[in-house]
Amino acid sequence: MSNRFSSQLLEEKREFFISLAALSLLAIMYAAFGASRWAVEPIESATRFCENISDGLIKEPMNTLSNLTYVFVGLAILWKMPTHHEKAANPMLERGMYPILFATGSMYIGIGSFAMHGTNTNWGTSMDWTGMLFFISFPVYYNLSRQYGWSDRFFLGFFFTVFVFTAVLDTFAANNNIVLIDNFSGTHKLRLSGITRDYMWSLYIGVWIIQEAQNLTQNRLVWMVGLPLVACVTLSVGAPFMQIAILCVMFAVAAIVLHYRSGQHLARQATPSLWIGLVCYLVANIVWRYGRDGEAACNPDTLFQFHAMWHILTGLSVYFFYLYFTTESVLKEVDDEQ
Repeated sequence: MSNRFSSQLLEEKREFFISLAALSLLAIMYAAFGASRWAVEPIESATRFCENISDGLIKEPMNTLSNLTYVFVGLAILWKMPTHHEKAANPMLERGMYPILFATGSMYIGIGSFAMHGTNTNWGTSMDWTGMLFFISFPVYYNLSRQYGWSDRFFLGFFFTVFVFTAVLDTFAANNNIVLIDNFSGTHKLRLSGITRDYMWSLYIGVWIIQEAQNLTQNRLVWMVGLPLVACVTLSVGAPFMQIAILCVMFAVAAIVLHYRSGQHLARQATPSLWIGLVCYLVANIVWRYGRDGEAACNPDTLFQFHAMWHILTGLSVYFFYLYFTTESVLKEVDDEQ
């Protein structure tokens, strides 16, 4: 009876246990390689966050371990998936690729950020950024696939083609420090790495805001244009004027295109999951500002680190955004004349 129960559990939660095994292997590899590399070698790339750099395998203990929040969220999503393979009207309620990709994105953020803060190496920083780009691009392409009826095969091909190109570009740009334009905005330079880390990252966030504003307001253009512009101006930290101006134009264009090419309306229940996720993210954005090196609130020797709190809060927001996606119930055409 016990063996049969174990076999059934392994089958019903196969994705969860595969992920757990993969995470365990990554942890072993981290310790094995780190013992002879970043545990004994000087740091390559300081993250410029408040916490002191320690000796050993984990350079920034609290900023590193707090990334397990994303990993736990990803595992929780996989555990919550149905045990059967039946199709559902909402793909996020299936035992299929969409919740798996969402969970993978959450775990990828945690692994990448763990690598950056744990090793203080250039490759760790690249893992951090590619993880963030993987996760933040998924909701945008998922929403597009639901709006315009993409097939699963087309979604996978498009999503991974764009992601692989972006990841390769980001890694190449970060390791070569190529300057595209000197004095792009005052004394700021436009670097190749800024294409992915300043513009693509921000564009994904802005388009996601536009899409959810479209869903919640029945395709009202004023909200679709206004909300990402307000977010861009208020949430940007130290961004040059030219970058903000370009992003605002890009958001406005994206909103207009989505408004007049609206596809199907995605009916989701915003209360309470979306609002809780947004509150967690907005508070985290404020907290992030206090976690930088040199800030008055910075105490590099304490166990409480503002950047670690950023990881915990944004990890929680990821979970609540997942719950929001699971509330989709009806697809209907939007009136393009609104």
